[in-house]
Amino acid sequence: MPSRVEMPSLSFVVARSTPGHIIGCENKLPWHLRTDLSRFKQITLGHVIIMGRKTHESIGRTLPGRTTIVLSRNPNTERENTVWGLQETGLLWVDGRENALYLADILSIGRGRSDFFVIGGAEIFEMFSDLFNKVYLTEVVANVEGDAKFDFEFKYPYWQKIKEENSPQSDMDQYPSRFLVFKKRDKTTRFRIFPDFLTDAESRREWVRQNLPKITF
Repeated sequence: MPSRVEMPSLSFVVARSTPGHIIGCENKLPWHLRTDLSRFKQITLGHVIIMGRKTHESIGRTLPGRTTIVLSRNPNTERENTVWGLQETGLLWVDGRENALYLADILSIGRGRSDFFVIGGAEIFEMFSDLFNKVYLTEVVANVEGDAKFDFEFKYPYWQKIKEENSPQSDMDQYPSRFLVFKKRDKTTRFRIFPDFLTDAESRREWVRQNLPKITF
């Protein structure tokens, strides 16, 4: 008999201006903050990250040490240039939210990870806004122009602030910033059906490793 298994949690990683809540301008970050880039790497390394096509193009490469799932309305053309094999490319294209979630769940379980990350852009954040349980938020103190926003508010009692750090302007950071971590008080929990012989985490990881090559999107 199949059994319900709790899936990994979804988190956002966002950098936005304050005031204004700008996250991008013409598909680029409107600032350069080396401290925040280093923190982003530390948070996401070894995990699955989900992003939109424009965000992937703005980065210009597949980020090492992570598996990247790119959401695109027309993924077939891009996929023709992607060799299946996560160890070789670390890059997967999908055409919808549920496909992205399914891959992120399976890959995260296979690697023993309890969470994965959505990193943008604005349309992708909106797409997953009903599911995320934690946000790693950098607020950049700058009046900047932009065409993409992240206006979500993390207010009590729905959200709990669990971390806050301040970074001054410096040679490495174009603007001062504040790093905050918020956790949802009423966690959104998702489940999937697994065969009942997968009674522990290691059994589920082994099942994923054996069945992953059969998954196609």
